[in-house]
Amino acid sequence: MEMHSEKWFQTVVESAGYKITGPIVKVKESDFCLIVRIPTNNGDLYLKENGSATKHEASLSKYLDGTLKGKTARIVASNESEGWFLMKDLKGQPLRKLKEKVLWQRAIQEYAELQIIQTNNVESLLALGVPDRRIPILKQEIEQYLLDMCRTGLSEEETKKVMSLQPEFFEMCDYLGSIVPASIEHGDLHSNNIRLVNENISFFDWGDTSVSHPFFSTRIFWHALDALIKVESDWLKVVEEFRPFYLEPWTKFAPMKELDRALRISDELACVQRALSWHLYLTPYSKNKVEFAARPAQWLRLLMEHRTLVGK
Repeated sequence: MEMHSEKWFQTVVESAGYKITGPIVKVKESDFCLIVRIPTNNGDLYLKENGSATKHEASLSKYLDGTLKGKTARIVASNESEGWFLMKDLKGQPLRKLKEKVLWQRAIQEYAELQIIQTNNVESLLALGVPDRRIPILKQEIEQYLLDMCRTGLSEEETKKVMSLQPEFFEMCDYLGSIVPASIEHGDLHSNNIRLVNENISFFDWGDTSVSHPFFSTRIFWHALDALIKVESDWLKVVEEFRPFYLEPWTKFAPMKELDRALRISDELACVQRALSWHLYLTPYSKNKVEFAARPAQWLRLLMEHRTLVGK
């Protein structure tokens, strides 16, 4: 992405009382965002420019900074119409570099608590432009786009298997929707988007966020648990250890047995939801659509692999 916000951030940095003290360094550049580091007299600032697919992150990050009280990045300024925002350096260390299992368990539990708070703020989140991907919309998208997603890379046999599951997907949706309400769904909750800062756990990088079933966030987090295992065969065992930590805060909505069933359903349905994310919400807004075109099929194949892994 080409940088467009230089004039804006130079103005807001000065207005906020900072002075730029060195060269601006590009940290990340993708089809969906650009991030640069700005050294100042009072610590580094980070500027993020979002593309069309993730423009809502600017308004959402500002909102979450005001409501999460230290549980996310501190926003210095935002240009919500453009999708730009300026944030302070979070400092601390990413969870990915910290191998203490108890810390990871605390992180997923605190994330659940964060989601529970946001169940009361769904309309506010939608008003900020966060995509509405609640269960009724998910069902419509599955009905309309499942076959198209199969055609992004599945074989004929694989396509038949996935399409045969469509009625089951609808049943899964109905069950999930009956257990807990919609909330914020991070969309990319891997261990590098969670940091330990002065003994506090912070969550950031909300560009893939939607309003959806909250349990879908755990699918990416489960994959991140690879960092805590020595052999691949231990992965599912570690996931089982982590489930109660995520679910315990949700027991105010339903008994643990029902929550556990819902979470296991979400392990599968989240693969479909992520396939739809690429098919509808990300790839159409990328410059190099060919690079991402097969992502839906990859997630649907992962769904089938997961069903085999758990004995379905």
